[in-house]
Amino acid sequence: MRDAADTRTDWKAGSPGPWALAGLFVALVGPLGLASPPMQHVYASLPSDALGVFVGQASLWVVLAVTLACLVYGERLPLSSVGLVHPRLRSVGIGLAIGAGVYAALFAMVAILVQFHLFEAQKGVEAVQTWPLWLRLFALVTAGVVEEALYRGYAIERLTALTGRRWLAAIIALAAFSVAHVPFWGLAALATPIIGGGFFTIVYLWRRDLVACMTAHIVVDFVGLVIAPALGMH
Repeated sequence: MRDAADTRTDWKAGSPGPWALAGLFVALVGPLGLASPPMQHVYASLPSDALGVFVGQASLWVVLAVTLACLVYGERLPLSSVGLVHPRLRSVGIGLAIGAGVYAALFAMVAILVQFHLFEAQKGVEAVQTWPLWLRLFALVTAGVVEEALYRGYAIERLTALTGRRWLAAIIALAAFSVAHVPFWGLAALATPIIGGGFFTIVYLWRRDLVACMTAHIVVDFVGLVIAPALGMH
């Protein structure tokens, strides 16, 4: 992988073909399939709930690996073409600042929605609080790295190449990201992935810095998955 400063000529590389379509199918449909009821039954059949969650989260890395294989070995494009570059201190710093801002905005918006009975995520929150710390850490790293790589870097870049419209690519990617969260969190909590994913999408379109998006996503999930449960917050 290369530094972000060296990737500007790679962003629009490559004409979409069968491998791009295959990669997009895996990236956009794969996570939703892993969260589907049949797969939930598979996870539930494992010896423990923690193991089931771990297998589900680990499977997302497989989805990312297959998607990137379509890019690198199928389309013959570098990882930098979808924003996967060597982390830079500046990107991490920007991501930390953006993550704090996004969490503050999410907290305020969700508080307003709760007042109007338009938001409910208690079931998902209670489930997460039963996970051991190591599993919550694995889940937040998976969400930050895998989801940003799939829905921001890969999906936006390859959909842009396919449609020729960056705004349309961003909307499709955000919609897929949001829908993938419904099986676990429920429709009543759909505002969170829409709002949070919307912020991450804007950041990516603005800076094309996937490392910053990953860092910001991890910051937001760290508060929700680690700090909040530690403080007994619901």
